Amino acid sequence: MAWRPTEYLIEGELDNTKAGKVTGWMRFTGIKGKVIFDLQGDFHRDIRGGRIHFKGPAKFKKLMAETYMESFARHQTGKSGDMTAGYEPADYVSGYCYLEWYGNDNGRVVIELEQDKVEIISEPLPAECCEPISRQQQEQNMFEFMQELAHEFSNGFKHSS
Repeated sequence: MAWRPTEYLIEGELDNTKAGKVTGWMRFTGIKGKVIFDLQGDFHRDIRGGRIHFKGPAKFKKLMAETYMESFARHQTGKSGDMTAGYEPADYVSGYCYLEWYGNDNGRVVIELEQDKVEIISEPLPAECCEPISRQQQEQNMFEFMQELAHEFSNGFKHSS
């Protein structure tokens, strides 16, 4: 249901210093160079308005990584989902980093990391100045993703007859 490339993540940096935009990069085992991010949306209140750097477990199973990451878009565009380091105020999860987005090319992608793998490198906005991310909007993002999956499945099924 979701693309989960956490085990191949080497490191990355995401930036939400411009309201309504999440930009940055990630490096993965199995992909040469950086994957670039240009998403619509915001981080959750614990890191909104800031920049984060993170490191993944980067399991170096090169052949498996190359196979798994082969069709992963090198330029991720779409909508940010729940993006939090899991600090207070914990609007979504507490105690760990959860990075989710709905990519135009890869659909829903989720990366989950321990908090000690995340560094806040630019001060986020004060949480009390920010509204929580709309759960209704996040549900709408998931609904649109599921609709697209159903549409693709339906078209694929019709074509294989």
